[in-house]
Order: sequence, then C-alpha cells, then structure tokens
Amino acid sequence: MTDNNLYPNVVLPMPPDYYADIAIEAALWLVRESRDAIANKIDFVPDPANYFSTFGRLPAIRELEDLTEEQRFDMFVDGFRSFPDGAQHAFEELLTDRREALLQSFRECWKVVADAVPFP
Repeated sequence: MTDNNLYPNVVLPMPPDYYADIAIEAALWLVRESRDAIANKIDFVPDPANYFSTFGRLPAIRELEDLTEEQRFDMFVDGFRSFPDGAQHAFEELLTDRREALLQSFRECWKVVADAVPFP
C-alpha cells in the first residue's frame, strides 16, 4: 500500500503567457462582479461560479482598456490573486523572479483581447 502524501503538491512552472491569460480573465471577472455589485447596490463579493460567464465581457474589456497600463496590470495581478485556482505561489514567484517577462506577456495577451473588441 502506498502513501499518497509522500509528494507535496507542486504546481509545475508554466510559461508567463499561461499566467497572463488566467490573470486577464480573472481581471475581467472582477470588473464584471464589481459592475454587478454597483448595479444591484450590494456588497462586492466576487463569486467564483461567475468566472466563466461571458455576459458583460465587452463592457469589462472597455473599462480595462480605459485604464493606464500600470493600473491594468494591477487589475490582472489582483484578479489572479482573487481567483482560487491553486497556482498563486507559482504566480507570486513569477511576479518577483521574472516580472518583466510576465509584464510583457500581459501586454501581448491583452492586445489579443482588446483587438478582438470593436471600440467606438
């Protein structure tokens, strides 16, 4: 009989683009949740069940596009930290050890998202 606790849970390192994609989607989720809380006059408590919802995505993208790059990157980081995906430790290491690579991935991945949206 084997003991399943012999090996610690470890998230293997992934390329920065992997984390950037998750962070951007998480930031969009936070913006959507925030907009819903304001519209419904309720406390802001992000519901992870709504993470995969696409309803309200376009206004959320437009709101993030109106931010400065630094503010948008902060939203990406906050979004990743807010979503319980189990890779926060690896993300934090990437954020400190390879920050510039992560920021470049944010730029590239955000460009794909923002370019897919028709802006007036």
